[in-house]
Amino acid sequence: MRAARRVRLEKPGIRCLAVAESFAPGATSSVLAGVVMRRDGVIDGVTFSSAEISGSDATARIAGMHDSLQRDDISYTLVSGLVISMYNMVDIARIAQKTGLPAIGVTYRDSDGLEGAIRRHFEAPGAKIAEYAALRGRNRLRLHTGHDVFVACEGCDLADVRILLDSITRSGAVPEPLRVAQLIARAAGSTLF
Repeated sequence: MRAARRVRLEKPGIRCLAVAESFAPGATSSVLAGVVMRRDGVIDGVTFSSAEISGSDATARIAGMHDSLQRDDISYTLVSGLVISMYNMVDIARIAQKTGLPAIGVTYRDSDGLEGAIRRHFEAPGAKIAEYAALRGRNRLRLHTGHDVFVACEGCDLADVRILLDSITRSGAVPEPLRVAQLIARAAGSTLF
């Protein structure tokens, strides 16, 4: 276990590992695409993994993507979504703990919760509801673009997250590293499904 570093906003070349997913209806796993991107938009790394649909491996897979890169110049992990691959939970605190880096999960809608949907989706929903209940709470942030996002973060404070997301979001609500990771995940997924 590594001690978490803080996000160094003063560094112009600050890099993130941004992770997004894609999956097709009926698939048993999703494609996870990770993009290493500097704050100025330069991409200097890509990695892939997968997560089991309705499984419990997303957190470990995302932390493993960081390890597979074997880089010490990544400053934080940015993840699109906290519940991916049909109820596969992303534990931001565990990602920060495993990587030793601040971790930020970004979602784009407010929600009253998923307990009802989880109960309908799983025959024995108890363990999955417990995983969902253990997720970090989200905070609403208004970006400089006028769009709201909902973030869970570990190893960094909300004020730094706002500054960081404003600096990497060019338009709309989706930060550029996550937008690119989503494009790559969709493209990779379309060749695999």
